Amino acid sequence: MNADVLAIFTVGTSAAGKSSWAQTQCTRYPELKIRIIERDRLRQEVFAAENAQDFSWSQWDPAKEERVQWLWEAALREALDQDVLILADTHLDPRKLEEESAWLASLGVREMAIQYFAPEPLVELIRRDQSRPHSVGAAILREQIQKIQPEERYWEALEMGQQRVLRQSRDPAAAT
Repeated sequence: MNADVLAIFTVGTSAAGKSSWAQTQCTRYPELKIRIIERDRLRQEVFAAENAQDFSWSQWDPAKEERVQWLWEAALREALDQDVLILADTHLDPRKLEEESAWLASLGVREMAIQYFAPEPLVELIRRDQSRPHSVGAAILREQIQKIQPEERYWEALEMGQQRVLRQSRDPAAAT
């Protein structure tokens, strides 16, 4: 493991530019070993392995999310030797973000950050989404806009997850 690995969580709705931003970081900083880990890409791989057609949200089986989570965790464990891990997912739920940051901290990752994509007008998100190969649709975008919270709330969740692991390492009884 690289003791100085930096994990960056993206936070934003679908079609906000998270994946594009992540790819740009690889080009912008070629001297850094950057690994991008995206649940959407893992979903596409799981779908492709089981179906003889392109990925479609309408045909995605939510029961496969456990498998996606397992693959996501395995990919993160394998990438701990990188300089930067970009976790390019929506991360709209601060509680789940807190859990994920605690899990990463338990693996030894100490440096974490948020790249926040502020909500944009629904019409703009729909326009972008329609031009993507795997659009999520207007209804999902509306739900995501309703869920997204101010940036500070995600930073707080990140810090709480890290602090939880620190407390547990100081007081093993607190882990139960």
